[in-house]
Amino acid sequence: MLTRFFVVLITSVLFAGCTLFRPATVEEEKVPLEYPGPDTEIASLLDAHRSQLNRLMNVEIATVKDTLRFGKPESVLGNLVSDAIRSRAANELGAYVNMGIIGESSFKLFFEPGRLTLGEMYEFMPYKNHLVVLTLEGQRVTELINQVAEIGGAPVSGVRFRIDNENTARGVLVNSEVIDPHKKYRVATSSWAADGGDVFPALWEAEERVDLNISVRDVFVDYFRGKSEIYDITDGRIR
Repeated sequence: MLTRFFVVLITSVLFAGCTLFRPATVEEEKVPLEYPGPDTEIASLLDAHRSQLNRLMNVEIATVKDTLRFGKPESVLGNLVSDAIRSRAANELGAYVNMGIIGESSFKLFFEPGRLTLGEMYEFMPYKNHLVVLTLEGQRVTELINQVAEIGGAPVSGVRFRIDNENTARGVLVNSEVIDPHKKYRVATSSWAADGGDVFPALWEAEERVDLNISVRDVFVDYFRGKSEIYDITDGRIR
């Protein structure tokens, strides 16, 4: 509903201000250009919805107890977002999902102690990516985890391993078990990562793909709301 509101609002603004984008005539090019003043019609349109939008964006999602950032080899924010997509994917599919993974580059904000609002969640995840579940063979999962190790760590869920001095994954366990190279594993991620927009090429060669009709932003909003309070606690999944 909120996304639809933005679409309608932006469309209205574009139609209302479309004359600003028409090509200049020869006569107009001779006149020094001046920055246009505010369009009163557009300003009125925005003002009519501003208070409602501010109320919606100020809704509290959770309370942050510590300063939380992404980091390597693991971080509390990385653990939270990867756990969130894995858990939600399992609920949506009604089936077990072995892993969750998403790159840090998808996110644009860190959290400071205090109220975490819906507006901040839109800043945290500003993109319209949706949730995807991929099926990978065990051999491909091993490649994926080594790609994580090569960059020193990334947000992952359902996996435990250590990174050696050559940035190679060692002692890898998926759901507390050694990887079977011939077994099929379900991996939750974002549509952007699955489509080749991240740094994990192993995701681009999935045997199966299921696109779920839910945005990753909504996944995180629901997950953080369920947590209520968020602390800087990690569990050593990457060492």
